[in-house]
Amino acid sequence: MRGRIIDITAGISPNTPVYPGDPQTEIETVSSIDSDGYAVSRVTFGTHTGTHVDAPSHILCGGLTVDRLPLSSLIGRAVVLDLSDVAGDLSCVEIQAAFNRSGAEKDPAVDTVLIKTHRGRAGPCGPAEDASNAACGLRPDVGMWVLEHGFKLIGVDTLSVDIGASLTNHEVFLKNGIIVLENIDVSTVSEGLYYFICLPLKLEGCDAAPARVILIDDCFLW
Repeated sequence: MRGRIIDITAGISPNTPVYPGDPQTEIETVSSIDSDGYAVSRVTFGTHTGTHVDAPSHILCGGLTVDRLPLSSLIGRAVVLDLSDVAGDLSCVEIQAAFNRSGAEKDPAVDTVLIKTHRGRAGPCGPAEDASNAACGLRPDVGMWVLEHGFKLIGVDTLSVDIGASLTNHEVFLKNGIIVLENIDVSTVSEGLYYFICLPLKLEGCDAAPARVILIDDCFLW
């Protein structure tokens, strides 16, 4: 395997921003090397913490849970679209322009789209008071654009693929088998094509799970 491996996962700690109303992360020591000879920690966090995958059961009664998502939908060829110079919410007009610029339309294997916004320019999603993404969300026409282009997964560097408390894009994606990946860190990633691997924790029966996500640049993996 050749190629540069790029970790686009936001770390999880008590300082990790979460969507308003979601559980805060807590990490506590259960055993220590000094007193017990080994270290064990207890970690408490919500399923939508850090870089995470939303399963259909997040909004759909009877929808697939995160442990049942097909792994084939979480590995593939991705295009990173750089919209970091656009202030405010994104529409399909800006998305299409970036897509055309990226050259992804010439690669029929591209099945994943990752969006880099101005909010994520400095790293994973910022302070919790901004976590509703009110100033940098995806307008509803982006959801239809993703569906019409046949992508199997969409990733964003914000805490939601929607604007504020809306679930419009979530519904378009999850009702049509498009996996949602939120709060990626593409702050140092250039626009272009990559191989993509996303492996969420196998939390049985859950609506979402944190994931380790990587891009592989110039790789002959397949």
